[in-house]
Amino acid sequence: MDLNHNIELDSTKVFRDLQDKFENNLRFSLLENLEKLSQVELKARAFAILGQILRESPNLSRSHKEITAIFDELFTDVVISIYLAGCSLDKPAQTLLRRVLELGIAVIYLWNMPHHFWGWKCHDKDLNFNEMVECLNSASYKSFVASENTNFSDNSLFDINEAKKIYRNLSNTIHGKISTFESVLPERFTYNKPDWEEHLELVIRVQNLLLQLWKHRFNDVFQELEKRMPSIARI
Repeated sequence: MDLNHNIELDSTKVFRDLQDKFENNLRFSLLENLEKLSQVELKARAFAILGQILRESPNLSRSHKEITAIFDELFTDVVISIYLAGCSLDKPAQTLLRRVLELGIAVIYLWNMPHHFWGWKCHDKDLNFNEMVECLNSASYKSFVASENTNFSDNSLFDINEAKKIYRNLSNTIHGKISTFESVLPERFTYNKPDWEEHLELVIRVQNLLLQLWKHRFNDVFQELEKRMPSIARI
C-alpha cells in the first residue's frame, strides 16, 4: 500500500480489508487439523470445569475462591489464542498463550501462598515466572505435595525444562525479537498451514503441562474432573 501523504485514503478501508482477510484465514484454518482442534477445545473446557469443582468445596477460603477465577480466565485465553491463530494473527495468539502458561502455574503457586495473591491483586506486585517454577520444583514443596497426594511419586510436578523452553520462546514474541517480526514476511497475515499446526501443537503442550501440574496438586479434584469428563483421561 502506498502511504504517500498526497493520496487520500479511506481511513476505514485498511481495517475492512484486514477483516475480510482474517475471516478468510479462519475459514481455511477450520478445515484443517480438526482432531487437534477438538482436543484443544476439550482441554480448555477442562480448565473451566476444574475451577468449578474447586469452587464447590464447602471449606474453601476467601483467598482460594478468588484464585479459582483464574481457571475461567485460562479457558478464555486459550480459546481466543486459538481464534487469533486461526485468523493467522500468530503474534497476538502467542502473547495470550504465554499468559496461559504463566497464570496456569500461578494458580498453584498462589494457592499455598495467599499473601502473594493479595499482593498481586491489591498492591500491584508482580509474579515472576522463574521464581514460581523454582518454588514448585523445590524439594520442600514436592514433599508437601507428597504429604497431600499419596499418589504423587514423580521427580517433579511438571516438566520444568519444557515449561522454561516454551516460556522463553513465547517471551521472544513479547519482547519483539527481530526473528519474530510478522511485518517482514512476504505472506504476512495470510493463512499458513504449518503455522496453524504449530500453534495448535504448542497449545496442547502448554495444556498438558498445566493439567499434569494440577493433577499432582489437586488429585481428588482431578479424579472428579475425569468423572465429569471421561474423555479427558483418554487424550
